Amino acid sequence: MTYVGKPIKRLYDDKFVTGKSTYGDDIQINSLYAGFVRSPYAHARIKSIDVSDALKVPGIVAVFTAKDLQVKEGIGIWTTYEDPKQWKFLPRRPLAEKEVKYVGDPVAIVIGTDKYNVRDAIDKVNVDYEKLPAVIKMEEALEDKVLVHEELKTNVAFDQTFNGGNVDEAFKNADRKIEVEVTNNRLIPNPMEPRGIISRYEGGFLTIWYSTQVPHTARAEFSRVLGIPASRIRVIMPDVGGAFGSKVNILPEDVAVVLSSIKLGRPVRWTATRSEEMISSEARHNTFKGEVAFKTDGTILGIRGELIVDMGAYLTYTSPIQPVIIPLMIPGPYKIQNISVRSRAVYTNTPPITMYRGASRPEATFIIERIMSNVADELGIDDVTIRERNMITNTPYVNPLGLKYDSGDYLGLLREGVKKLEYEKLKAWAKAMREKGRKVGVGMAFYLEMSGFGPWEFGEVRVTETGDVIVTTGGTPHGQGGETGIAQVVADELQIDIDRIKVIWGDTEVVASGMGTYGSRTAAAAASAAKVAATKVLEKMKRFAAKMLKVDVEEVKYSSGEFEANGRKVSWNEVAEFAYKSDEPGVFEQLILPGDVTYPYGVHIAVVEVDDYGIAKVSEYKAYDDIGVVINPALAEGQVHGGATQAVGQAILEEAIINEEGQLAVTYADYLIPTAVEAPKFESYFSEKPHASQYPSGAKGVGEAALIVGPAAIVRALEDATGKRFNHTPVRPEELIE
Repeated sequence: MTYVGKPIKRLYDDKFVTGKSTYGDDIQINSLYAGFVRSPYAHARIKSIDVSDALKVPGIVAVFTAKDLQVKEGIGIWTTYEDPKQWKFLPRRPLAEKEVKYVGDPVAIVIGTDKYNVRDAIDKVNVDYEKLPAVIKMEEALEDKVLVHEELKTNVAFDQTFNGGNVDEAFKNADRKIEVEVTNNRLIPNPMEPRGIISRYEGGFLTIWYSTQVPHTARAEFSRVLGIPASRIRVIMPDVGGAFGSKVNILPEDVAVVLSSIKLGRPVRWTATRSEEMISSEARHNTFKGEVAFKTDGTILGIRGELIVDMGAYLTYTSPIQPVIIPLMIPGPYKIQNISVRSRAVYTNTPPITMYRGASRPEATFIIERIMSNVADELGIDDVTIRERNMITNTPYVNPLGLKYDSGDYLGLLREGVKKLEYEKLKAWAKAMREKGRKVGVGMAFYLEMSGFGPWEFGEVRVTETGDVIVTTGGTPHGQGGETGIAQVVADELQIDIDRIKVIWGDTEVVASGMGTYGSRTAAAAASAAKVAATKVLEKMKRFAAKMLKVDVEEVKYSSGEFEANGRKVSWNEVAEFAYKSDEPGVFEQLILPGDVTYPYGVHIAVVEVDDYGIAKVSEYKAYDDIGVVINPALAEGQVHGGATQAVGQAILEEAIINEEGQLAVTYADYLIPTAVEAPKFESYFSEKPHASQYPSGAKGVGEAALIVGPAAIVRALEDATGKRFNHTPVRPEELIE
């Protein structure tokens, strides 16, 4: 039996469906509890902190402020993907010392034997603040009238212009020009499990249980910040209840918990409350203002404009990715040769921005797809035709800003997709419904995604004495089912039953190295590293079989668990047992597999209906994607469903509103995360002639695709339903009925 390409049932879901999973908060360890005193102001000077009343609360062990928790270096940025030289930033310390920069900025950590007493003690820490002027809006931050960080002398953290082609010439040759303004408003990732950490320091060794996507990266950052050798730090990733990129970040609260455990010599744990989670990780929030030059036939000649990206009060570990990748991806799958985008990232006195599913690709896709539809409307051209006239027709292709798209047939998939998804039929139906008085609309959008991020991934395959196989991966599946896909790839490579394979990840003392799971990279990078390791293991098994059969290794043939030469056979299990009794005991291979980005793509369609109160419902969502080799169609389709449901949230429900005082003006009562009730009916298909990536697995990735393109498709459907134009997310009910 072969496994790749089949909808194999997820291997390790029993514990989840029976309630036996172990998240960070479930770990049974005798520990102290931590909680944080947070700033009520968007910007203020800390005049004094009095902890005496808090220390009188029963069970309170300590209250630490910035002066108590000094670090070798502050939290930096992800230098694997980001160049610190391009940025003006201050490495972040565990606790605010002289000033607070946003509402929720941690000022002190309270530690006690009971989390409820800790909560009481937090209220008894008296902080004397001197309120300072704050800057909340991105546009005002550009003026530098109020500075978030006086030391930097500006609020502009990043300023770079991305140029390709000859934009001035393109606009000179244009028949028409239009102005566009496209905004992705602030969101909150909101994983089901809030972030959490447990730290234990014993005998000079630090063990951290951490709800993270990147345990090895976290270990390296903790080592750098704390000045403790990485060899003395172990990071263990328990079951993680959702992350969506937000748990790549190392927060100051995390460092404060670790430092407290070191200082006290006792384990300390912290799990964020829901309200803390809402301010610990926010995402998106950027605006593109520009012009588009085009011919009367719809050919786009050039784009120029300015992108402003809100960083919040501090750079987080991952946020610098966004003002770089967004401009690079604006050309998308279109042969637009002339582009100039000035990209600026600014500090504001608001909660810091982190990654969220797609991180930069959803923003870029929304910008270019809104441009395509705006131009189509100006010219009276339909959405398919405008894209056909501008679509790249040959790959590999280098876009005007230097990105090399690896493989694909974008135009062919567009045509196949609209036919497969019955787009024209849906458009006709929606028009007929509108003639009967219903506000029904159909929208489509196309995406080209950058995924499979390198620069490398770790994989190890080991055959046990009994012939079972242990796969150790640097990928870190946390709900997607990636471990099942990895097992499928290895099972096919070794031609053994998948039930004999165990996949291990997420422990820096067990896994030699690893980059982690993010950026739709597991099927591409992690599965490929395991595949190559498995290939090398099989060669080693052949060598042991040759010794048993007393032949040259070249004479050994292998098929479905049997090694054969000259009419004699030995089984997989016999060879494994022999290997452990030889002069070279054991059969294993571990390696670092280099890799680079790859580009999946597809067309998605949304069907919406708006009621008389402006409440929009996405009733159907259809997808047709080329994601390279589809290792497990069920897992891939599940990712489309999840991403599309989050796209519903971004398009019509979710917005992290910050008021004039810098306060998050929503709670879970009115921050509307889509539930099963709001989820549409799904149809998901994958190209029958996929274009494989350069990775050995052939996969490109699908984890973020639907959230990358979904908001654009849904907003276009809302325009179809109402006859209005919306170049932002979310589209609010009052806008739909005005």
